[in-house]
Amino acid sequence: MKAIIKIALLLLVPFLGFSQEGVRFTDKFGPFHDTYQQENDFSNRDFVPYPYVREADVMWSKITWEIIDLREKANLPLYYPTDTLHRRKSLINAILGGIENNQFNAFKTPLQNNAFEFDPNNIFLSVQEIKDIAKREDLIQVEIRPGVSRDSLVTIRWRPEEIKQILLKEVWYFNSKDSKLHCEIIGICPIREYNVNGLTRRQRLFWIYYPDTRSYFAKTPVYNTTNDKSLYSYDDLFVYRYFNSYFVQEANVYNDRLITDYVTGREAQLESERIKKEIFDFEQDLWEN
Repeated sequence: MKAIIKIALLLLVPFLGFSQEGVRFTDKFGPFHDTYQQENDFSNRDFVPYPYVREADVMWSKITWEIIDLREKANLPLYYPTDTLHRRKSLINAILGGIENNQFNAFKTPLQNNAFEFDPNNIFLSVQEIKDIAKREDLIQVEIRPGVSRDSLVTIRWRPEEIKQILLKEVWYFNSKDSKLHCEIIGICPIREYNVNGLTRRQRLFWIYYPDTRSYFAKTPVYNTTNDKSLYSYDDLFVYRYFNSYFVQEANVYNDRLITDYVTGREAQLESERIKKEIFDFEQDLWEN
């Protein structure tokens, strides 16, 4: 009887091996790739959990604002692709898609940039309303036939590729329970950069409340510049801080003024570094004392 069982197992081994190898790695690049169960399946991903913290355990905190310049090499995964490519989207297109699918809301920027709060009365009602921000009409020459043209009135709107910077509002805090410095993003604001009469202008378009976006961002892949096999999500990117940035503002007694409101040029860069050093030195000083 034992001999029969052994023979049966030996006969089944090739079939078991074939069933495991029935789907090859290259099948995901074929015409029926949707049937291939990819390792990077983002549909069931969840956001990175934050450590639980009680307000009573926060012994120190600071509100800051940082700029992510999308033209920096380390930040290019946030800018590209300019259109959807291999399920990947640029950050601005991912944000617009989330708003359009009612995953989260977009808030209007205040007239005074330093006086921002998430006001439920300042929510954009549609994506089209966002796309119409600062729209204008202009006359351009349209060629009807060779040698003949006429003026035509066209509507000009901002384009996703004009988003060259991202403004983050964050809170840094020290948790006395785990004795660690933490940072959590509060809001994200795309900044448009465009030219008017040869002058470069910047415009803050809208704010989104980051905690509301996390479930959606966790399912939106980002290009990994070092390994095509291992993709990560926008939530991974922001939580683990896979980006370069610099401080432009900190909470202060002077109406939360910007760094550029009191220093410029090299001094502004040094002031940004001072804020960064002050935050990280706080944790180090606790360990030294």
